[in-house]
Amino acid sequence: MDIRQQKILAAIVKDYSETANPVGSKELVEKYHFKESSATIRNDMAVLEKAGFIFQPHKSAGRIPTDRGYRFFVNELMRRFELSERERKLLRHELSKLQLQHEQLGRSISNLLAQVSGSAAFALLPNESSATGLSHIIGDPEFADSKTMKQVAELLENIDDIKKTVNSKQKTEITAEAIIGGESPIPVPKNLSLVVSNVRLRDGKKGVIGIIGPKRMAYAKNLSIINYLAKLISGPVLIIIVIQF
Repeated sequence: MDIRQQKILAAIVKDYSETANPVGSKELVEKYHFKESSATIRNDMAVLEKAGFIFQPHKSAGRIPTDRGYRFFVNELMRRFELSERERKLLRHELSKLQLQHEQLGRSISNLLAQVSGSAAFALLPNESSATGLSHIIGDPEFADSKTMKQVAELLENIDDIKKTVNSKQKTEITAEAIIGGESPIPVPKNLSLVVSNVRLRDGKKGVIGIIGPKRMAYAKNLSIINYLAKLISGPVLIIIVIQF
């Protein structure tokens, strides 16, 4: 994939993430100011489609990313999304209050994640599992049919399976990762992705936190949110950090 094709793929991912509509060559030229003609962009899109990075959902429609296209975007093209100091301060402040209360910590953390990300979220802690924010995603076109919503509901009912899967990798570091569409080792709707991280509580016990959303989710932001919050939860000096600010 050459540089122009990478830019085209990145633009398709961005546009589809924002609109949920297939993206055509004319839109790319007009919205993303490519110097090349629509015909040249169409040729590059044909190359990307042949390589399995994008596909055409309907005849005469534009293109949307495949799982492989999303994975390439996350691994190679995505710029790190830095949370603002205001967002960081909010997460530190809210988490410090939750940890001091300690009761229903899992539900409180999942609520905080859902609020900040605007998606569904979960927290799977040793003594409590919680998933909230389903109302944030039920309006998305990916989940309009009853079959998909049933699959999402079943996923949330069996949310502990995610904890087993993430912890089975035996990670020693606290790291956030994206699980895109069909990559998921547990049964999930093909149009859904997860951003997850393992966490270590102060007593040494392990847990998992994560965000659930459509495959076109804002990966950069959600990875930053999960990564930052996971390190706050797992850090031994959270209260000191909060006091300093």
